[in-house]
Amino acid sequence: MQCYTELVPPTAVTHAVSLPFLAPDANNLVVAKTSLLQVFEVRGCRPTASSNGTSNGATSAGPKFSLIGEYPLSGTITSLASVKTLNTKTGGEALLIASKDAKLSLVEWDPENHRISTISIHLYEGDNIISQPFGPSLRDCDSFLTVDPSSRCAALKFGAKQLAILPFRQLGDELAEEVEDGYDADMADAPPSAGLKRTATNHDMEPEARLTPYKSSFVLPLTTLDPALTHPVHLAFLHEYREPTFGILSAPLQPSPALAEERKDCLTYTVFTLDLEQRASTNLISVPKLPSDLWNVVPLALPVGGALLVGTNSLVHVDQSGRTSAVAVNEFAKQASNFSMSDQSGLRMKLEGCGVEMLDPRTGDLLLVLNDGSLAVLSFKLLGRNIGGLTVARIAAEQGGLVNASAPSCLAALADNMVFVGSEDGDSALLGWVKDTPSLNRKRSHAQMLGQDAAAEDAEDAEDVDEDDLYAPSAETVKRTASSSSQSAADAASSYHFALHDALRSLGPINNVCLGKATHANAGELELLAGVGRGEASRLAFMTRAILPTAGRTSQFEGAKKLWSASVQPKQEADGGDGGYDNLLFVYDGEQTKVYDINDPTVSADEKDGLRKSTANGYVERSGTEFEHDGETVAIGTLGNGTRLVQCRRSELRTYDYDLSLSQIIPMADEETDEELKVVAVSFCNPYMLVIRDDSSIQVLKLDRSGDVEPLDDTESSKANKWLSGCLYAGSMTSGEVCAFLLGEEGALHVLRLPDLASCYHAPTLPFLPPVLSPDTPLRRGGRETLTELLVTDLGTEDVKQPYIIVRSSMDDLTLYEPFNYAAETGSSENAGFSTLRFRKVPCPYIPKYDESIDNEDGRPAPLVSAKIGRRRVVYIPGRAPSFIVREATSLSKVLGIRASGVRAFSALNRSGCESGFAVINDEGLAELMLPPVSTFETGWSSHGVALGEPPQEVRFMAYHEDRGVYVVATCRDVDFYLTDSDGNVEHEGITLRPQIPQFTLHVLSAKSHEIIQSLEMPSSEIVTSLKVMTLEISEHTHEQKTMVVVGSAAQRGEDMPAKGAITVFDIMDVVPDPERPESGIKLHVVSREETKGAITALEAFSGGLIGTAQGQKIMIRGLKEDGSCLPVAFLDAQCYIAQLKTFLRSGMWLAGDAWKGLWFGGFTEEPYRLTPMGRTQSQMEVMAAEFLPFDGQLFIMIVDAEMDLHVLQYDPENPKSMSGQRLLHRSTFHLGHFPSSMTLLPSKLAPFAEQPLVNGHADEEDAPPSPSDPESLHHILTTFQSGAIGLITPVDESTYRRLSALQTHLTSILEHAAGLNPRAYRAVESEGFGARGVVDGSLVQRISELGAARKAEVLGRAGADAWGLRSDLEIIGGAGLSYL
Repeated sequence: MQCYTELVPPTAVTHAVSLPFLAPDANNLVVAKTSLLQVFEVRGCRPTASSNGTSNGATSAGPKFSLIGEYPLSGTITSLASVKTLNTKTGGEALLIASKDAKLSLVEWDPENHRISTISIHLYEGDNIISQPFGPSLRDCDSFLTVDPSSRCAALKFGAKQLAILPFRQLGDELAEEVEDGYDADMADAPPSAGLKRTATNHDMEPEARLTPYKSSFVLPLTTLDPALTHPVHLAFLHEYREPTFGILSAPLQPSPALAEERKDCLTYTVFTLDLEQRASTNLISVPKLPSDLWNVVPLALPVGGALLVGTNSLVHVDQSGRTSAVAVNEFAKQASNFSMSDQSGLRMKLEGCGVEMLDPRTGDLLLVLNDGSLAVLSFKLLGRNIGGLTVARIAAEQGGLVNASAPSCLAALADNMVFVGSEDGDSALLGWVKDTPSLNRKRSHAQMLGQDAAAEDAEDAEDVDEDDLYAPSAETVKRTASSSSQSAADAASSYHFALHDALRSLGPINNVCLGKATHANAGELELLAGVGRGEASRLAFMTRAILPTAGRTSQFEGAKKLWSASVQPKQEADGGDGGYDNLLFVYDGEQTKVYDINDPTVSADEKDGLRKSTANGYVERSGTEFEHDGETVAIGTLGNGTRLVQCRRSELRTYDYDLSLSQIIPMADEETDEELKVVAVSFCNPYMLVIRDDSSIQVLKLDRSGDVEPLDDTESSKANKWLSGCLYAGSMTSGEVCAFLLGEEGALHVLRLPDLASCYHAPTLPFLPPVLSPDTPLRRGGRETLTELLVTDLGTEDVKQPYIIVRSSMDDLTLYEPFNYAAETGSSENAGFSTLRFRKVPCPYIPKYDESIDNEDGRPAPLVSAKIGRRRVVYIPGRAPSFIVREATSLSKVLGIRASGVRAFSALNRSGCESGFAVINDEGLAELMLPPVSTFETGWSSHGVALGEPPQEVRFMAYHEDRGVYVVATCRDVDFYLTDSDGNVEHEGITLRPQIPQFTLHVLSAKSHEIIQSLEMPSSEIVTSLKVMTLEISEHTHEQKTMVVVGSAAQRGEDMPAKGAITVFDIMDVVPDPERPESGIKLHVVSREETKGAITALEAFSGGLIGTAQGQKIMIRGLKEDGSCLPVAFLDAQCYIAQLKTFLRSGMWLAGDAWKGLWFGGFTEEPYRLTPMGRTQSQMEVMAAEFLPFDGQLFIMIVDAEMDLHVLQYDPENPKSMSGQRLLHRSTFHLGHFPSSMTLLPSKLAPFAEQPLVNGHADEEDAPPSPSDPESLHHILTTFQSGAIGLITPVDESTYRRLSALQTHLTSILEHAAGLNPRAYRAVESEGFGARGVVDGSLVQRISELGAARKAEVLGRAGADAWGLRSDLEIIGGAGLSYL
C-alpha cells in the first residue's frame, strides 16, 4: 500500500478569465492551474499616459496581484467562462468551470463564508449520451466551452460530435411562463413581475420561491444541426445577435497535413442560431473553402463584429453577412491555401498556439501573443459597416514587445488597460498598456459631421436595413463611426506601449531534476535542482524545503539566552522621518542584560571612547548608563517612534530616554491588595503597550504628549475575564485604530477598543476552531481545543499585506484566520467595522516540533514573534526546528523551516550590511542572517531561478558532480534546420521561414556562485537525450574508478534517414584559473566518444563501473577501456525503443520501459556479464516514468503512463499468479491528474511506520536513521510533473493504510469539495476493477485541519485514530523524512 501526497501544487496556468466575481464592480481574475483554482484581485494604481504619450503608470510599481483564495479541485479543468446569472449572492457574475470527462460546474462567490460556492454541477457522460460504438472515447476527444455574450446559454462540445446546451434564466422568463399557465398580465391580482421578483436577493426570498439560475440542459449531436459537421474544429458564440448564435469551424473530412494537396481548403465556417425553447437551430450563413490550417474562432464585438478565424499561417475575418477578409503572415499561407488574402508574409509569424484578446474596444484592435511570447497588434480597416482589410504589426522591443517571454495558454483582458497572459511554459504576466493620444483626433459621429438632417437619414437607412435583415444590429449600433483613422496599422502599433506589472511565477513544466549540495549548507543538506520552463522562459530552479538564509557576521556572546534590537533616537530626529537602522542591541545571559551599540562594521572599535568595551565584530558594549542590567528582562520595545525605550522586567517597567537615562519606574502591583505581580507577556503598538500579568490580568499603558507612560483606567470589559494571551494591533482590519485582541480563560476571542477599553467584538466559539468564526456562530458540545496563545499581525509583502489571527493550541498546533466583512441583514460585504467582521480559517499545513529547551524560565513556551524581515511581514515560530510563516502576494500563508540549528533566541535586526535581517542565538553565538533576496516562497519551498545564456536557453538535463562541486547542465536553443544528405550535401530550399531544431550546449556551472565556468557546444543536429554523472571503471587492469560525465545523444538528420547516436564520456580536468574567478580552474575534457547506429535514448549506471544504454531497440552494457573506447560487454534485444532505464541501488536489478509494450524487469550479473529479463507487465501501457520502491522486504515498481495514471506493480515470484515472477502483479491504479516528467527514489531520515519512536507526537530524527543504501529503510519517490507540481509517493504498512483509508472515506463525505467534484471518482480508474484501492490520497487526508475541533475529534474516533498518531502519519506522508532537502 502507498500514499500519494502533493508537496507542491501545480503552478503552470492553463486557463484564466476576468470577471466581477466578489462584487459587481470588482476587478477579479480567476486562474486555473490544471486542478487548482485561484481567485485574484488586482490592487494598485491605474496606468495613465502623459502628455507626450509615454507611460507613467506602466511600471513595476503599478498594479499587483493579491490572492483571495485557492481551491484544489478533484478534476482537470478544461475551460473557464463567466456568466451573468440572475441573483448571485454578491451581485457579480458567476463562474462556469468545465472539467475533464464532460462536467460543468456553476459556482459563485459566497460572501457569508468568504469562499466559492457551487450552484450546480452538470454531467454529460454515461448511458444517457449516445456515442459512436467504434469512435474515440470521451477522454480522447478535445472539449471546449463557450458562453453566449448575453449569458443566455452556454455550449460544451465534448466527445467526437456532441454539443451540450445549458440555458440560463433571463428577466421575463417567469412572466412568460405565468402567461402560459393562464395568468393575465393586465389583471390587478396578477403576480409580481419578473423584474421585481429578480431584484430581491436569495437571502430575502423563501426557499421554495428561489429558482435555479439555469434551465434544463440538453444534448444535440452536431450532425443534427448539419450532416456535414462530422469533424468540428472549434466553435464560439457571436456578439450582436438577438438569439444565441454561434459560429462553428468544421470539415467533412479530417484535415491532415499529410494530405495537404488532397484536402486543401476543406474547412467551412457556419453560423447557427439556436431556439432554446424549441431546441432547434437555423443556419444563417456558410463560408466554404477556408484554409485547412484554421484552428480557432474568436468572436468580435462592435465596432468590428463577426468572428476572427485564426490559422497557423493566416488570419481570416468573417462578418455577419459572410464577407471575408484575410491576411497572410508568412510565406507558407499561399502554399497551404488558395484562399484570397492580403500579403504580409514579411512578418514571418508562426501562429501555432498564439493567443488573441481584445486590446482597445473603441477601435477594435486585437492583441496577438505569439508562441515565442512576442506581441503584435491586429488592426481592422473600417469602411462603414464593412471591413476593408486586416493589418498585423509587431510591437517593437523598445515599446515593450518583448516584456513577455512565455508562450500563451490563455489571455484575459482586465480593467484599466491591463491584459493577463497565462502560460504553461513559464511565468504568467500581467501586462499594462497605454496608447499615445496626441496624434489622434477624437472621432465625431455622423450627426456632428453632417448635421441633424444627415443623422435622421442614417436612422431611416438603419431601419430599412433592420427590416431586411432579421439579425442585423439595432439602429443605434448602425450609427457608429463609418470612417477609420488616417493612421496606418504600423503607426497604430507603434502607439502602444507595454510594460510588465506583475507575474505569477511558475515551476512548470519541470523538464528534469537532480540533487546537489547547496553552497553554504551543512553536512548532509542538499538542494533540488530543476530545469523548468520552455524556450526563453526556461531557467534553472534551485529549490529547498527550508529557507537558506544568507549568513552575515558572527559574534560571541557567552551564555546569551535572549536578545532584542531597538532603534532609539531623539525626538527631533524621530519627527523628521522613520526610525532608520537599529542602534542598540540588548542581550540577556541569564543574570544580566547588557547593552551594545550597533555600529557600522567598517568603523574600528578603537575609535570609540574608553567607556565602551568592543567585541571583535563591531558590537560595542555601553556602560555608564542608568539602564538596569541585573535581573531578568522579559521584553524590550520602543514607543513614540523610537523616542522612548521600555524595559519590561518581571515586576516592573522602566522607561528610558534615547541616551538610556532613566525616565520612569512603573511597578506591577494589584491595585486592591498591593500584591506584587509578575509580567508574563508584553505587546507594543505605538503609542500603547499591553502587559499581561501572572494573575491573568492585563494593564494597558499609553505614552502621553509629555513623554510619560501612564496606565489606562481599568473598565468592566478589561476586568470581566481572565486573560491567557493577547496583543495589540492597528491596521486594515481595525481601520487604523489600535485595538487589544485578547484570549479569554475559556478560549473566547475578545477585542477591546483603545483608549476606552470598551468591548467591541466577542467570539466565544474560537476554541472550537470553526471554519468561519463570527459572534453568532452557534456553540457545540465537546471537541473544545485548549488554546494558549493569540497573535494578530499582518503577513505579506510591502505591496500586498493581509491581517491574520494566529492561535496556538496546547499541542503547539497553529490555526490561521483571515478577516472578512459580511452583514447578515443585507448580504453586503462592505466594511462596516466590527459589526460585520468575520474570520475564515485558512489552510496552513504545519507539523510542530516542540522543544522544551526553548521554554521561558516560568515554564511557558517561547512566544510567536511578528517581525519585518526582507521586505516582508513574517511570524517567527520558535522550536526545535525554527520556522517562518511567510505569505507572498500570490499565495496562501506557508510555513518554511530555517536551516539554523540550536537556535535559542531570535530578534529582527536592521543595520547597515544586514538590512531587514534577523539575528539568532545558537551554539556558535550571535549570527546575523538575511532572507535570500532572490528567493520566493509561493509554493511552500524556497526557490530561485537562474537563466543560462543570453537570450536564455531551455534547460533540459542536469547532473551534480560531487567531487568538483559543480553542476553539468545541458541546454538548447532553436536554430534553423538545413537537410543534409548521406553524402554531406546541404540542401538549401528557397524559403526564409525555416524549420528549427534544438542546438544543445553543455555548461559547467559553479554550485557556489551559480555562474557558468565553461560552455561546450554539441555537434550540429545532435540532440542530448540523457546526461548522467557516473562512477566508471577507467582501467581493466587496476579496476580504478573515477567520477565521469556521460552524455547520450541522437543525431536528427531528417525523417527518411536512419538515426544515429553517440555516447560521449567527459572528465573534468584542472586548468589554469582566471585570477578573478578562482572557480574557473576546471573544464570538460572528452575521454571517449563512441558513435552508434541507433539513437541513444536512455543512460543508467550499472554495478561494476559500467554504462547501461538504451541504443536503438537494444539494451547494451558498455565498459570504458584504457584506449578511450566504450565497448559493449552485454546486450538484450528489446524490440522497441526504451524511454526509461533505471537500476535499484547496487543490487543489479533494472527496469526498462517503453511507450508501447510496457515495462520489463530484470537482473544483471558480472561474471559472466549477462542481462536477464525476469518479469514484465501483463498489459500494454505507455510508460512515461518508472521507479523502484522497496518496503518491508517487498519490491514494488511504480509506473506513471500517458493517461496520468499511477500503476503499482509488485515482483513476487512466490505468488502463483505471477508465474514464477514472469508477470509483475498489478496491485493498484491511481489517477494523478498531471503528466509526469521524472521519478526519483529518495531515502527517508525517518524510520518506517512500525518502528517510529514518538517524541511529543512526531517521529524522532535524532535516532540513527537507516542507511540510505539499505533496502529495508523507508524510501520515498519524488515525482515531478509538466504542470509544475511535485508529488511524493510513500509506502505504508497495513495498519497505517487502514487508518488513513478510513480517514479518507470520512473526509470525502464530510468536506466541502470545490465545484462539486468527487475526489473518489477523480482518483479511480474505470478500466481497472480495483480502482484506486491500495493508494491513499494524502492531500485529502491533510485537509482534516479544515474541520472544526469537534468534527475533527469525531472523524478521528470513527477512523480509530488519535491526534498524536495522526500527527506522526501526516509528518511522514508530508515528506518530513526529506529534511535534508
